[in-house]
Amino acid sequence: MAAYRNNFDFLRFLGASLIIISHAFALSLGYGNVFEFDSHLLIGQFGLATLLVISGYLIIASWERQPDFIVFFKKRLLRVAPALIVSILAVLLIIGPIVTTLSLQEYFAALLSPSTWTSLAFYKDGSSLGLFTTNPVTYVDAPLWAIPLEFFLYIVVAVMGIAGLLRYKNSMVPAIAVTVLLWAVCYLLQPFDKIRFMIYFFVGAFLWINRERIAYRWYYVALLWMPTLIFFHTQVFYVFAFIAIPYTVIWFADLPLERLHNFGKYGDFSFGMFIYGYPIQQSILHFMPSIEIGQFIILSFAFTIPAAVLSWYLIERHALAKKDKIKADKDL
Repeated sequence: MAAYRNNFDFLRFLGASLIIISHAFALSLGYGNVFEFDSHLLIGQFGLATLLVISGYLIIASWERQPDFIVFFKKRLLRVAPALIVSILAVLLIIGPIVTTLSLQEYFAALLSPSTWTSLAFYKDGSSLGLFTTNPVTYVDAPLWAIPLEFFLYIVVAVMGIAGLLRYKNSMVPAIAVTVLLWAVCYLLQPFDKIRFMIYFFVGAFLWINRERIAYRWYYVALLWMPTLIFFHTQVFYVFAFIAIPYTVIWFADLPLERLHNFGKYGDFSFGMFIYGYPIQQSILHFMPSIEIGQFIILSFAFTIPAAVLSWYLIERHALAKKDKIKADKDL
């Protein structure tokens, strides 16, 4: 797949958008009223799966280009950490004081309390800071759970690379098998049920390693989705989705769609959408608790996309320039 002649930028934007749409339903209804096979939940899971497939596919390519542990993690940190840190600070120092039910003095006292940080208030529960206490859900930026998971997967890739395992075409098969087994065992144990998302990353990695052996055809896509849809509303659905979604994502990424090839020419806003979407949606619900779902989705994008654009132009692209410099310095 030729560099810069693919549809990955569009797919990343689509994945982040589906997550925002899914969260609009979940946050307005409350998690207690969202059920496993609700379509609005599944589209968000499809969005996250898409992002992880792409990550797994491209991260192996990155390691192959430069199989150096230190460089590998410096580049990963530069892609994620600067924008993530700024987003957390923006939520706690800008959104927080505006929406908190505490006085500003109480809010900042709570913010500086060690107990607040040990409870990960910015991620899981904002009640200790008086954030979103009247919303159906009190989480502040719940999607951040996926970032430590992805960094764990980076570690797995790096360890496998150092051990020389990535040269083998079936090197990802044991990782996939073990993760499927863990997911089956932990299926009903939250938050361990999220282990299944690791499978999409590993399958994406498998597809890169075997890219010269796998043919991508639309009729294969159709064949893979037939059993996936037949077993919809059963747990078997997930098993087929582990294959159907990654194959479909990489097939679509390689389609000769010229307009989509240029989708990211102004920047990759997907990460900014991912880290800002949830707290922005929570803020909208704080001020407009009775908002209709269609309006909620529109407003979510209306506020999130500008935040993501600012994140890209002010932070992410500069961090990426430093990431490229790491490679250049290493080549000297």
